[in-house]
Amino acid sequence: MTTFAFDPTVPAQLEGWLVERLAEYLPDLSEAVDPHRDLGEYGLDSIAVVAFAADVEERLGTAVDPGAIWDHPTIARLAEHLASELAAAAGADERPQAA
Repeated sequence: MTTFAFDPTVPAQLEGWLVERLAEYLPDLSEAVDPHRDLGEYGLDSIAVVAFAADVEERLGTAVDPGAIWDHPTIARLAEHLASELAAAAGADERPQAA
């Protein structure tokens, strides 16, 4: 898992990072990624989605199903989803463990 200069459990903070990561998969993009625009409008295909999901999963250290990207088709919605998943996982990690 990557160490972040922001809190990935806060959607607004995670959103900017996701925009930067997504730009790596859209090399022909001539405009800034709008976090509220449907990702399909950028020409993101299934191969790029799988690669993007794997990249995000590796860096965040949590499972990211490529289907979640289609289920949450904007960066803003994906950030909300992932931040929620990360917060839930962090909460589970903080619970006392049975002896």
